[in-house]
Amino acid sequence: MIYYVLLLEAGGEEPEVADVPSFPPVVVRSSLDWGYQTQPSPHSCLARRNRRCAWYRGRVMGGSSTINYLIYIRGHPRDYDEWEELGNHGWSYSDVLPYFIKSERNENPEKIEPQYHGFDGYLPVGYFPYQDQNTLALVEAYQELGLPYLDQNAEQLIGTMLMQHTTEDGRRASSNVAFIRPIRNKRENLTVQTKAHVYRVLIDPTTKKAYGVEYRKNNKLHTVLARKEVILSAGSINSPAILMLSGVGPADHLKQHGIELLKDLAVGHNLQDHTTIDGVVFALSNQTATTVTDQQLQQDVFYYRDTHRGPLSSTGPLQANAFVQTKYEREPGRPDIQFSIDSTNVENFYTDPILTAETAVLPLSYYDGLMVRPILLNPQSRGVIRLNDSDPINGLPVIHANTFFEEIDLRRIVEGVKQSLNLLRTKALQHLGAALVTTPLPACSHVAFGTDEYWACIAQAYTTTIFHPVGTCKMGPSKDPKAVVSPELKVYGIENLRVIDASIMPKIVRGNTNAAVIMIGEKGSDLVKERWLKQDQHDPAYYGFDFDSFSDK
Repeated sequence: MIYYVLLLEAGGEEPEVADVPSFPPVVVRSSLDWGYQTQPSPHSCLARRNRRCAWYRGRVMGGSSTINYLIYIRGHPRDYDEWEELGNHGWSYSDVLPYFIKSERNENPEKIEPQYHGFDGYLPVGYFPYQDQNTLALVEAYQELGLPYLDQNAEQLIGTMLMQHTTEDGRRASSNVAFIRPIRNKRENLTVQTKAHVYRVLIDPTTKKAYGVEYRKNNKLHTVLARKEVILSAGSINSPAILMLSGVGPADHLKQHGIELLKDLAVGHNLQDHTTIDGVVFALSNQTATTVTDQQLQQDVFYYRDTHRGPLSSTGPLQANAFVQTKYEREPGRPDIQFSIDSTNVENFYTDPILTAETAVLPLSYYDGLMVRPILLNPQSRGVIRLNDSDPINGLPVIHANTFFEEIDLRRIVEGVKQSLNLLRTKALQHLGAALVTTPLPACSHVAFGTDEYWACIAQAYTTTIFHPVGTCKMGPSKDPKAVVSPELKVYGIENLRVIDASIMPKIVRGNTNAAVIMIGEKGSDLVKERWLKQDQHDPAYYGFDFDSFSDK
């Protein structure tokens, strides 16, 4: 069988339940999630079961954009200028801004700085149709503390805003919804296979050319051959694993698993993530809590089904955003902490904080407490992805997150906690009746509540993340010993093989990563077209569909 472009997805189709913005707690830990966990560490996740933290990643059409919290934040312009300064020409802010604009279809031009946004792209971006009083009060509170209200997808980040999201008409707009569904049954040159788990790239050991992939579907092993190139977009955990199983990676690690080495590269290294914590909780008054009866919840579900409106059409207080600097940040205008305010049930959390995290299934809209999350934006700690020792082919990759290995990361988080407590001084939160819960959590009850030592203990015991792993197939110039791909996203030493996903980031952006990953996809697609369209123009033998094809074997 001949395919022109074949897209292989390890998961299944995107289900209707994923459309509901308030349902991320419902879809994680389900069949849509890979079920990854970090390895035990002496510095983090100490109170978690087996001292391991869950890292949710989407195994479904749309990947993690199908199970995430829909936030559209690009990061700071200096993030991309820094990429270029590391030797990645073509990746400065001025270079990538057109790709952000290209993909975006912003639905609120009157509320943003329009020159930084697009209005004709595939990706709908806008406000949710529902905000409760607590969400709006949080934005007011940040402004009371002196943070300006601004468009945080423009030049400045330090401030606050009611965030925009990848949503349209009250529903999730994943990358699948935005980019694949509109063309999937219209373009004859695109074939999509779901539940097709790619294990390795086929690479000729003599020529070092990629010529296909091996994947499992319906419990059968399949081989498909590529005439142009293979593109890995499996994410920061699976892309390095697939490369290593293909013979591309650290020589000693591949030798340990009996894998023939085709190219010695630092695959799996440079792992970075946006760490945060559980444990800073503001209880709300009975008048401002949004908890409902089961009967009301059922009514809201039916109302959402019929209208795509109501509490389920949003992510609750997470819509209120702030970026700040701590005393440890030296670069003017560049934040090192982001505040996200999550919803929680206070009684459940303080009865068993670990079980509550593991079993959270209530929609984000219903809560009687605010979980204040200071997010570490520029971690200095670096982790690594390894193959599974017991079963490198079928076993889940091993994640050594190495969170808080560098002390400065812990110090920034503690400072972020202390800054967040200033919210309680604002009239906006006093009006809500918000109060800090001062009950010590079990793992840190031996430390005086509210001290720096207490918050450091909380960070290391109740570590969590906003699930932004990046960097494991680092983009860099050929002289960079840690680089895996070139600025054209080509894997060094292997022809016709690229990686186009979050794993290529040399340094994590200071903001939610979904928008940046979509930008990488937009720019990456242009790099692919530039390579092959240029060749087509100069070589008549490459005209026609056959050159674009993949063949089943």
